[in-house]
Parts: sequence; structure tokens; C-alpha cells
Amino acid sequence: DVDQITSSNLVVRPHAEFANALSVDAIIYNRAAFAQPFPLLQLNFMDDSQQVLASRNFSPQEYLGGELAGRSSMPAQTPIRIALDVLVPDARATGYNLRFLSPE
Repeated sequence: DVDQITSSNLVVRPHAEFANALSVDAIIYNRAAFAQPFPLLQLNFMDDSQQVLASRNFSPQEYLGGELAGRSSMPAQTPIRIALDVLVPDARATGYNLRFLSPE
């Protein structure tokens, strides 16, 4: 139930080591009372009129690390920090968001 998954503290900033790259950090949280499969993450970059200029989906294998690497089930009521590295999108991008998609 991806409607039960939320994010907070979404921050996009220039990458510390690589030119033309960004670091994306967020906390995702399964608000459901039950564990469920980790979702696909969709990172979107938009222009001033909220038109999507660039988008990328990340599988759990791409965004899970540390003790959660390789797990398929997202624990209930547990904040999970994620970190992604992406290329700088279209120069017209002024906003971004994170969406959750069903892994099925």
C-alpha cells in the first residue's frame, strides 16, 4: 500500500565530489501497521510550471544500503534514511519531489 509510505527531509544539493551531479537525501517511512514490500522511488525534477523535466525510478536494490541492503520487506513504523546520487537534470529545473510506486 504505497499510500501508507511517506517521505520527509528531502534535500537535493550539489554533490561533494562530482561536478554535474547531485546528492539526494530523504527519510522514508512506512506508516502502515504492517511490513510491506519496499516501493520503487520516483525522483522528479520540475520547472516553474510543475512540468516534469527529468524523472528516474530507483529500485530498492539501488537505494537500500547498510543493514537493509538485500531486504525485500519495509518494516512498519520505522524511519529509513536513503541517499541517492544523480546527474544534474535540465537547467530549467526549479523543484523536485519523490513519489512511491508499487514494485509490482
